[in-house]
Amino acid sequence: MMTIKKGFLITIIFVMLAISVSAQVGQEYHLKLLAVQEEAGGKYTGSDADLFLELKEGSGRVFLDTFPLTKLDTQISTRFAKDLACNHFNLECEKYDFIYTIKSKSNIIGGPSAGAAITALTTIALLDLDYTKEIAITGTINSGGIIGPVGGVKEKLTAAANAGLKKVLIAQGNREFQEDENQTKIDLIEYAKNNLSLEVVEVMGIDEVLLHLTGKEFNNKNFSIEESKEYTKIMKGLQDVLCGRTEQIQELIDSENIKLSKEAINQSVIKKEDAEKASEDKDHYSAASFCFGNNILLKEQYYLEKELSFEQTKQRLEVLGQKTTALIQKIDKEKIETISDLQTLMVVKERLNDVTEQIKTFNTEITAKDLDQAHAILAYSEERFFSALSWMQFFSMPGKKFVLDEEKLEQSCFKKISEAEERHQYVSLFLGQFTVKHIAEKITLSKDSLAQKDYELCLIKASQAKAEANAILSSLGLSNETLPKYLESKTKAVERIIYENSAEGIFPILGYSYYQYANSLKEQEYTSLIYLEYALEISDLEIYFPEEKTFLKPKLRINKEWLLIIEGFILGILVTLGLLLLCKVGFKKKPRLKFIKK
Repeated sequence: MMTIKKGFLITIIFVMLAISVSAQVGQEYHLKLLAVQEEAGGKYTGSDADLFLELKEGSGRVFLDTFPLTKLDTQISTRFAKDLACNHFNLECEKYDFIYTIKSKSNIIGGPSAGAAITALTTIALLDLDYTKEIAITGTINSGGIIGPVGGVKEKLTAAANAGLKKVLIAQGNREFQEDENQTKIDLIEYAKNNLSLEVVEVMGIDEVLLHLTGKEFNNKNFSIEESKEYTKIMKGLQDVLCGRTEQIQELIDSENIKLSKEAINQSVIKKEDAEKASEDKDHYSAASFCFGNNILLKEQYYLEKELSFEQTKQRLEVLGQKTTALIQKIDKEKIETISDLQTLMVVKERLNDVTEQIKTFNTEITAKDLDQAHAILAYSEERFFSALSWMQFFSMPGKKFVLDEEKLEQSCFKKISEAEERHQYVSLFLGQFTVKHIAEKITLSKDSLAQKDYELCLIKASQAKAEANAILSSLGLSNETLPKYLESKTKAVERIIYENSAEGIFPILGYSYYQYANSLKEQEYTSLIYLEYALEISDLEIYFPEEKTFLKPKLRINKEWLLIIEGFILGILVTLGLLLLCKVGFKKKPRLKFIKK
């Protein structure tokens, strides 16, 4: 009898533990959405809607049910927002299916303005956090967890007040409203306070949104990036090689008494000064990049003034093509064990692919009439090849070892392509296919590389395509006044990822290089944004190898799932002790109650 009781008690404990671990599964989470709807005469009015999320045990699939039907961009932005929550907070999303429901009283204008709310609700559900439902957020969600501005904010605030909400969170830079050029700008924060009895707060990132909704702080620790000593040593060597090559090309020009144009000389001087300044700032990657650009400029001018014939140019490119093929065969034999190895191989293969593509262009499109263009192709191809050789120094970079076998590389490549395609489709809805043709071309190249099992080239091209789409999506709605602050927040997002990867023994050599280059191009704001997006994509490659990933460490202060396990375990022990105590003192027989019919 006691054996049966013990077995029963153990069963109770395990059932309680199972209930604790999956407490959030099957529960419905809800937030108010703010939207605009079009009325007769082309006018817009604010409208509220309801966002619901239910988690089911599954494999990471996303389902969206809307009433009335919404536009395609709502479906894409929902998946995008869910993925961002999973990656930004390092959540284990593969265990669940996500069922989103959006209900509105009338047709609303489609758009990505629910992105921030979807990301916040996804995080709340996965961590089963307590939260207030009296706050709404209207804003897009962008890479790095940055909240982007949206339209119709004034109308949405009116809808929020009518829905009984107490606070609305808006993106930085969204507080000013001007109906037309003839009207004075309105401060929406003051307008809402004085006219709607509504508190409006500007937020920059998803962490701030969750602080308002849950009262909990995420990713708030102070950190500073410490450059890897090994990286510094190798990159300094790479800079010395590329900048030393500048001097060699200049000596060649001088030795043959070749006179460059005044414009070419001025451009070369500017690039040299930029390289020297970057070197003084210990920004070795930027210095190397400026020297690389100078080398192409000088080499092209050298061939132009030397009047290299079309046949001579063709012969040199043929030899270079043979060297490129041989080098590709050599690096394919490299043993890849670390993320640094993987990123090095990605960089080298990208540069060698550029050489191959340039030679193809020469052979298919260039004739003897296009001699200047032929010289430009030769100069670029030679220096790109030399750059690939220089980057091979990073194969000696130490780091944490991963299982980077062919199967996992293939899976990571396929996932990165899917992400890039989703972002490309999303941005195409706003700008059209032709405007973002360059992104589609990178995706096509990554698919071709996947088919040829060239996974490293696939990864870097798909990453670039995704980053470029993100850069466009991030910049939509930004004004010249808000862009600098937005770039600052994007920079901090990159720094956080680099810091966290470095703390795990994974210094992202390519992501950090892009980060430095973005900082050196701050005056060219959009170009800087692109390189920050590159840095975000490349710095977190280890997320595609989840067998080595520790979830929720150390990005969140509390692990709700483990807390529930501990609570269930303790409760189970208390129940067990109580029942054992009852067994010890014995059960008193209770009289049966009889129900008598009257």
